[in-house]
Amino acid sequence: MTRELFQLAWPIAAAMLGETAIGLVDTKLVGGLGAAALGGVGLATTLMYLAYSLAFGSMRGVKVRVAHAIGEGHPEHAFAYARAGLVMGGAFGVVVLLVCRDVSPLLLRLGADPEIVPYARDFLAAVTLGAPPTCALSALIQHRQASGDSRTPMIVGIAGNLFNALFAWTLIYGHFGMPALGVRGAGYSTATTEMLELAVMLALLLRDERRAGIGNDATHTRLTFGRALHGVCDLGLPTGIQFTAETLAFTAFTVVLGSISKEEIAAHQIALNVIRVSFLPGIAVAEAASVLVGRALGRRRLDEADAAVRSALVLAVGFMAICGLAFALFGGFLGRFFSTDPAVVAEARLLLLIAAVFQVLDAVNIVLRGALRGAKDVRVVMVLGVFVVWTFLPTSAYLLGKLCGLGAVGGWIGFIGETTVGAALFWLRWKRGSWRAVYARASK
Repeated sequence: MTRELFQLAWPIAAAMLGETAIGLVDTKLVGGLGAAALGGVGLATTLMYLAYSLAFGSMRGVKVRVAHAIGEGHPEHAFAYARAGLVMGGAFGVVVLLVCRDVSPLLLRLGADPEIVPYARDFLAAVTLGAPPTCALSALIQHRQASGDSRTPMIVGIAGNLFNALFAWTLIYGHFGMPALGVRGAGYSTATTEMLELAVMLALLLRDERRAGIGNDATHTRLTFGRALHGVCDLGLPTGIQFTAETLAFTAFTVVLGSISKEEIAAHQIALNVIRVSFLPGIAVAEAASVLVGRALGRRRLDEADAAVRSALVLAVGFMAICGLAFALFGGFLGRFFSTDPAVVAEARLLLLIAAVFQVLDAVNIVLRGALRGAKDVRVVMVLGVFVVWTFLPTSAYLLGKLCGLGAVGGWIGFIGETTVGAALFWLRWKRGSWRAVYARASK
């Protein structure tokens, strides 16, 4: 089970790492346009992730439904769920496209620096031209991963990232006879890349559907589009709501900490960038666990579901414990890698020491969320997840960070509370087997 889990998880982690790396490349490219352009794109990116969170979370419904369909021996249902996800994702994308056409009035009302607002507006308007294909692509990636093939999305994603880096450089600065479009060029490049990736993944879906002979074999039972769409929405929307609420909580956390010193803000960003890399394998293992739990339960093998969770916990906890140890021992070195300011380095070292404490707890938290989603226990995961994150993150930032004067350290202590309580609640939910009744009702 551990080997199957690892083979499914590592390409997911590699794809996410590639996205992180290309984000750094884009930041470097836009940085050449000046601080205002960089700040505007950074602000727009935050808004973009918030706008996409509902869609990306909801597409997890495709993953769970496909995993169960394959476990039940109904691959034709898996294709039906993929098609439903395509339509659902495209619809989400159209909404994002319309909402993000001009965010200038909103940003100015929220107190954003007037100098960076035009850059944020131009980038967001350009990049969200690709919102419908971006959201639809997410559905096909979830389908492919749930089918046991996480390598294809990884390869397509890495190829797309490399294309995006070259194309963004071309459009931002006007190389090869192209006009210099500045931040709009970065947005157009990303949108174009998403369209190309969707075309490739859609072609692969149609090829696989044709090879499987779906619709030509009398043994295949048809699943209507309406039922498939309802199934995806039923399991996906709670996760989408959870993702959105958690993104809003982290945004509130960041806003509350906005009044701390510039050294603390810099240290906060450094520590976030470092732990973001350590989270990727944990998230990948959780996504793989969701697939294996779903497929095991589709076969009515609850023992295999338990085995998948145990293997996922061992893998995720082991890796993130090593990361935590590295943060504790080399926090100062990591801080100096990003900054030469002694105050920033000292603060970053403290934040990474706090991160070392909650690494293992977060591994348990992340994996069990994924496992419970794979068991269709999405509503309880949503309620508990939203409760925990809103109870600890903005609250700790305000009470400990501002009122007690602990700054970024006070805010980061909230991460320990969030991961501790979250891990405990999700562990109890899994071990007590409360999810089994939910799974039984959802499978009728």
